Amino acid sequence: MRYHFKLLKLYVLLFLLSNILASCNIVTVDNNPECIGKLYNYEKKLVKGGDFWITTYQKITDRTKPFVFYIEGDGSPFRGKYRISRNPTPTRQVLLKLATMDDRPNIVYVSRPCHYTPKELNPKCKYHQYWTQWRLSDESVAALNQVINKVNNNQRFSLIGYSGGGGIALLIAARNDMVKDIITIAGNLDHVTFTSHHEVTPMVGSLNPIDYALVIKHIPQLHISGGKDKRIPPFIADQYVTASNSRCVKHKMFPKVEHNYGWNKVWPYVLTLPVTCY
Repeated sequence: MRYHFKLLKLYVLLFLLSNILASCNIVTVDNNPECIGKLYNYEKKLVKGGDFWITTYQKITDRTKPFVFYIEGDGSPFRGKYRISRNPTPTRQVLLKLATMDDRPNIVYVSRPCHYTPKELNPKCKYHQYWTQWRLSDESVAALNQVINKVNNNQRFSLIGYSGGGGIALLIAARNDMVKDIITIAGNLDHVTFTSHHEVTPMVGSLNPIDYALVIKHIPQLHISGGKDKRIPPFIADQYVTASNSRCVKHKMFPKVEHNYGWNKVWPYVLTLPVTCY
């Protein structure tokens, strides 16, 4: 009887795997968040934050333990330097794939307003400003903060933000006293310096994370950047650390990493680093 039960379990697993493989080939697994979610047992859930339905991918195995929230970057706000994209949804799943490498019990990937979710559910996404000038707006930060508070289990939690999501993480920490620690990955920690450096349109209507550096300087923070990152160069993190003037705020640079490439190679090591004030 035991043998037949084990055999049945094997058939069920093979059936589930075949269904996944049937819809997710090698190419789509690499780029499709739903395929990544299936393979790593993440559940897709839409969570309301403010006026937005936010797409999340959640792997929750022990609700008594602290949560870790991975906040997505800006995605694809522009095509080229000046042409505004019609859909800002990320085309590369850098952050979600990093989240799957984190073996802590409760991992939640949080996308940004107007990413993934059909526009029919988010009428405000007819305004491209939500992924251009307003991508770090008070409204967007408040929406994501509300999503996190809804999903969280009332314990102190960790924030990990990639690119523009790094800036969002800092802005959430400035208004949420449940934040335990923060890691930013190639984070846009000062959008004024960022837009000036690239000679692009200023992000009028957005909050600037560096303006809150002193407000959250007591929170342990690790800001990591890539030495080959031409989009958000390491000097932006250096400036933020200087503005914080706190032993809780540290910067580590990985010489061979680019903005979108190479983080998967260093991420297991980053996860072993202590994020403390010591």
